[in-house]
Amino acid sequence: MRLNIFSIFTLLAALATAPVLAQEAATADETFPTSEAISDQANGVVARYGDWEIRCSAEVDNCRMFLAGFDDEGNEIANISLQPLPEGSAAVLGASVVTPLLTLLPRGVTMGIDDGVPAAYPYSWCDRAGCYARFGMTESQVNAMKSGNSAYLSLFAIVDQTEEIRASLSLIGFTDAFDDLTAR
Repeated sequence: MRLNIFSIFTLLAALATAPVLAQEAATADETFPTSEAISDQANGVVARYGDWEIRCSAEVDNCRMFLAGFDDEGNEIANISLQPLPEGSAAVLGASVVTPLLTLLPRGVTMGIDDGVPAAYPYSWCDRAGCYARFGMTESQVNAMKSGNSAYLSLFAIVDQTEEIRASLSLIGFTDAFDDLTAR
């Protein structure tokens, strides 16, 4: 009986020291991932260019550019993801814009680049995550974003159908993100 109790204590002692030995074996070069790295991994972020991210699903050939749009007070109002379309298409990129629930759907979402004429797009559907507008971006629109200084998305809320809500879109890193995305 003493042998069994002794064996149990020996086993418990060995198990208790295993984490310490493992920690001692770690080199000084190993670091713990940052919360940003963990978030990037969870969201499929594989690269960052300025304010733009390249996100890929488990199938690496399914990648897209991503950017969140914020109002003047720093609230996230919308996000946009862009995917390359097949060569020969009328549009170069397929855009998906997601806005909050309680968005006034009949007014659609408008996208403008610098002082250019804004384009309006209809919403396709809403779910728990928000309301979606999907549209194609032509080569001239993509070129305007590459050379532009600023872009925006505008929408209207159900609670105030006359006051435009504008989300600023940073163009910092857009060209590099586009080049990376189209090279994948």
